[in-house]
Amino acid sequence: MIRASVVVPVFNPGAHIDDCIASLVGQSLPTDEYEAIFVDDGSTDGTGERLDALAAEHPHVRVAHIPNSGWPGRPRNVGLDMAHGEFVLFADNDDYLEPDALERLLAMAMQDEADIVIGKVVGHGKYVPPALFARNLHNVSLRDAPLVSLLSPHKLFRRSFLEAHGLRFPEGRRRLEDHVFVLQAYFATDRTSVLADHPCYHWMRRGKQTASSAEWDPVPYYEAVREVLDIVDANTEPGALRDRLYMRWYRGKTLGRLGGYRSALTWRSPEWRRAVFAEVRRIVDERFGEHLDARLPFGERIRAALVRAGDFDAVLALARFEHALVARPVLRRSSTSGRDVELELSVQLASGGAPLRYRRAAGRLLWDAPPAVAAHLPEGVLDATEDLERSTAKVFARAVRSKAQHVLPTTTEIVLDETPDGHVEPRLVLRATLRPATAAAGSALRPGGYDHPVIAHVGGFAGEGVARRARGLPPLATRVSADGGARVRVTTARAAALGLARRMPRLARAAKRAGGR
Repeated sequence: MIRASVVVPVFNPGAHIDDCIASLVGQSLPTDEYEAIFVDDGSTDGTGERLDALAAEHPHVRVAHIPNSGWPGRPRNVGLDMAHGEFVLFADNDDYLEPDALERLLAMAMQDEADIVIGKVVGHGKYVPPALFARNLHNVSLRDAPLVSLLSPHKLFRRSFLEAHGLRFPEGRRRLEDHVFVLQAYFATDRTSVLADHPCYHWMRRGKQTASSAEWDPVPYYEAVREVLDIVDANTEPGALRDRLYMRWYRGKTLGRLGGYRSALTWRSPEWRRAVFAEVRRIVDERFGEHLDARLPFGERIRAALVRAGDFDAVLALARFEHALVARPVLRRSSTSGRDVELELSVQLASGGAPLRYRRAAGRLLWDAPPAVAAHLPEGVLDATEDLERSTAKVFARAVRSKAQHVLPTTTEIVLDETPDGHVEPRLVLRATLRPATAAAGSALRPGGYDHPVIAHVGGFAGEGVARRARGLPPLATRVSADGGARVRVTTARAAALGLARRMPRLARAAKRAGGR
């Protein structure tokens, strides 16, 4: 009996398909219980012939060849039609699965009688929303879980569920085809489970330009966003749920295209920037009511106000400021308690090397915005008092080898440091606990080394950084032993210099000479 079919659309991946092939051939599930279906979308790099040879060697590997369609929807549908498994998982040709991913996903699907199971996704250069994988979830829906935060198709679906609801991927060169498919599936069931305590899927950014990373045409893109919003409208009534779901596309696919510390606006061509701004402004006016702006964090409220005013130059100035934002988490102290490690970190956000700053006015705290932004806004819009009070951060334990990361229990205290010139520079004091026995969403962490990325939200702005013992030293590291204990790995300036000397002796000597001048 075939329990699971893994469907992989393939187009000219070259060697980037190696990890995918190895992970699918080497699953812990018996080979007579699953199949790997590769749908070659007209590859011209020899991959099609390689897959044929693979199928000849492994009976549980199947290959189909189709004329190039130019997008993943068609090959995914072909693979779905070929599938014999009770469940279907969609994977991309440059990603890979953990060796026991199918076994674990199927176990949760059977235990929960779930229609969809989302396995923990590990992002390699890809952003993965941490809230979705904070803990295992059983039989949830869009109404009671943050499922909408992850709409990529790399999930396990019950095949009879997909067939009963006629769920297929849009075909042709269609942006957000995965959003259309996954969102319709989410609305069709209240039996979605999340496997958060074990990594399952590795989502890769391979450092090459793809069809989805090029300068896309904003007109069809925002037509696709409208199509997705139409699905939301068809399945909800006006009110809190619809507004909450709308925020996914208002923030991520609309305002998010014009700013934020991950924005590409600052390095795209001038013509593309203007075209995207025009389409964003049009869809904001059409589909995103002003009442939604109150749900935005401070930085995005500023961006929304500038978009509604049609001020492109100020939007670009804000994007440049946000793109340069980084978090600077530094260890203040650490201690061990039994098998656990307690970390206290101090974090500031800085843009272009300058800390985020505010000024006091009539008992309020106003953002000290760059002149190119502040000149176009009424002073009241710069009031960030409540957003500063809501400042928070997440501290992660990230496996050095696999890059799987888990959110640590963390408390946040905001400190407003007064500067001699009368400004305020906020910083966060974070107290995080690494409990190896439960840190993996309730399960035990794997033995090995971990570093500690931090995502800080301060006064409505956000930035990322990796915790360090002090500036100039390597990242703070902890090690979890096989018996479940944890300790901080101590790195001194001398140890760092010795490590540099061992790895790059010529560079170390040059640094030493420069330091002595």
